[in-house]
Amino acid sequence: MQSLEIEVDITPDGQLLNARLPTSCQSMFGRHAKLIMILPETQLDDVHRLQRTEKWRSLLKETQSLPHIQNMTEAEIAAEIEAYRSGS
Repeated sequence: MQSLEIEVDITPDGQLLNARLPTSCQSMFGRHAKLIMILPETQLDDVHRLQRTEKWRSLLKETQSLPHIQNMTEAEIAAEIEAYRSGS
């Protein structure tokens, strides 16, 4: 069995990006080839971490776009943080 190690990017929804074989290897596997992925445990952790990071960024973007949030002043934000820290 022939094999080739390449790096690809995986989006949070599981899509593969940049999954293109180098030109020199494109004919190595024939017209149709079966792809078998082996992800070491550390890579799985990285994938989950990236998914959580993307969800967090999406939540922040959604929260920051709320109309009443856009009108908050720096003083109101500071007062909210102080209230949280003091347990109020």
